[in-house]
Amino acid sequence: MMKLTLIRHAQMAGDPFICPERPVKGSLSEEVGIGQAEATAKALKEERYDCAFSSPYGRALQTAEIVLAGRQLDIGIMPYLYEWMPNRELEKVPSTVFEEMQRQVGDAYAEETWKTELGEGYFDMCARIIPPFLRDLSKIGIHSRMGGFVPEEAAKELSVVIFAHGGSLGILMNFLLGVRPFPVASFAFEHTGAAVIEFVERKGIYYPRMLIPAHH
Repeated sequence: MMKLTLIRHAQMAGDPFICPERPVKGSLSEEVGIGQAEATAKALKEERYDCAFSSPYGRALQTAEIVLAGRQLDIGIMPYLYEWMPNRELEKVPSTVFEEMQRQVGDAYAEETWKTELGEGYFDMCARIIPPFLRDLSKIGIHSRMGGFVPEEAAKELSVVIFAHGGSLGILMNFLLGVRPFPVASFAFEHTGAAVIEFVERKGIYYPRMLIPAHH
């Protein structure tokens, strides 16, 4: 069965925007993050992955390297799969002004926050992430068609794993599962939280559905 696993990075350390050289060091916290990634590697050691991808940010890429250590698997970079991008121009304003802007956004109804001065809006993120994501799936033989996906013969049993961030993974989950767009996230990923999407075939079209495993 074709399958897509989405994994959030472990607890970070250092510069959140760094896109480091590999192998990655110092992007996960030594006291918590490294252990979270190692525990995830142990929990997923029996899982088969044919393709692996990561956000370019260090915290996602270091998590991917630890979780996939020992596998003969290249980690491709999805350069568009970084987290919500703040308005960097606001770094120039006085802290009191910035704090007031944050307060005003925090006090607003969700429907009033599709796009704010603080940074990217929801649809900005969708436009940044979803079209290139579909192109990358197409490169490995999974084509978006007629409300679902049509895989090439060689891709029908592919198992793909992607390491990224809570916000960007939430965008992908909403899109794949057909959840309505909304400024308040529908899915929350804890550090190293993993979501598994299976693809179920109906008359040649493969439709995504979320697998919720039992914990026993």
